[in-house]
Amino acid sequence: MLEPRPSLKAPNLGDVITPADAMKWALIIARNGAGFVAPNPMVGCVIVDRDHKFIAGGWHAKIGEAHAEADALDRFSLVRGKPENLAGCHVYVTLEPCAHEGRTGSCAKLLAPLKPASVTYAIQDPNPKVAGQGAKILSGAGVVTVCLSEARAWPAFPDKPIEAGVQIDLVEEAEDLSEVFLWTMRNQGKGALPFVTVKVAASLDGRVSMHSGESQWITGEQAREKGHRLRLEHDAVIVGRKTVEADNPSMNVRLEEFAGHVNSVVLVDPKAKLMDRLKEFNIAKVRPPERVFVCVQTGVADPAAVARGRAQGFNVFEAEGAKSGVIDLRDMLKKLRELGIGSVYVEGGAGTVGPFIDHDIVNRLHVFLATSVLGGKYATGWSDLCGVEKLKDGWKLKRQRVKLIGADIHITGRFDL
Repeated sequence: MLEPRPSLKAPNLGDVITPADAMKWALIIARNGAGFVAPNPMVGCVIVDRDHKFIAGGWHAKIGEAHAEADALDRFSLVRGKPENLAGCHVYVTLEPCAHEGRTGSCAKLLAPLKPASVTYAIQDPNPKVAGQGAKILSGAGVVTVCLSEARAWPAFPDKPIEAGVQIDLVEEAEDLSEVFLWTMRNQGKGALPFVTVKVAASLDGRVSMHSGESQWITGEQAREKGHRLRLEHDAVIVGRKTVEADNPSMNVRLEEFAGHVNSVVLVDPKAKLMDRLKEFNIAKVRPPERVFVCVQTGVADPAAVARGRAQGFNVFEAEGAKSGVIDLRDMLKKLRELGIGSVYVEGGAGTVGPFIDHDIVNRLHVFLATSVLGGKYATGWSDLCGVEKLKDGWKLKRQRVKLIGADIHITGRFDL
């Protein structure tokens, strides 16, 4: 969902930067909160002085802690002595400053009395508690406040129109950054689903494993690291029973800088076959039981086994079945959303990925392609078990991005749901 990322050399204190680079840097540093701020969005903030020299950047680092604007102000104060010196400066934020009081105070109310020359935010916050109210607080205090998606010029340079391509790229980056939050806010109520991301690692011709089951490693170390970052950026990783039995994966985030991070996993086990042995597997060894969600099929799973699993602390829940032993994925996702899971990450082979795509429940696709060719004689393709009957019905990626990662190619884009 967040890869490939925008790139920019980190500005130094006092560097003159353009408004576009100020917003781009805010987008980049916002990702420092990945894995720690949900269900809040990742947000970044950059402050420059009246001459557009870089002073400070901040981000929302952890749920319940300072928002990006407050964090940037704290860093600004280390340089300029006190927040009141913000007068005349320009502020760039990836999302509209919040208007409401929650775990923390309102960012709009924090900035308004400090009288910055302008506040530019990339996109409006769809949260009903904000939705234009943050901008209203700021403009009501006499602060020039613009939403980049609607702006004609940067407030710091009112006589210079924003280049259309630059504007589109930055707004789309902001929407991609906050896509889980935006999806959650825009899709509420009965039947709402989590944001679904599918990741595939394949050869250049789309093969994910040999017929023998051999699959490690098709892509390189850097691509695998990106895969772990994607795990970090989602509320839970989905894995099937057969994968757990065959490979005994941990499905955790194995990145040195996030050694203390504990993610959640969703085990799809319709008949609860692994329930009594679940503690023997790595997915239960590397995380507390409450972070292990087990989806069983209504009317098919052994009630006694389900009860034993719950007694051990596992989050066991039921979903309807498409047929005996096959979970209805849409119903499973609906139940996960009800359990507070706002985004899920699906990675695997044809048997895992195919049904999600076939059921039109995938929001974002990530494909990591090695530059090797395996052919179809002895290898399996990731899309072998899904498909359309007519060319015109093929699934089409929107806002796709392509980037080299080491020796591999990374392609990502959104499906329109």
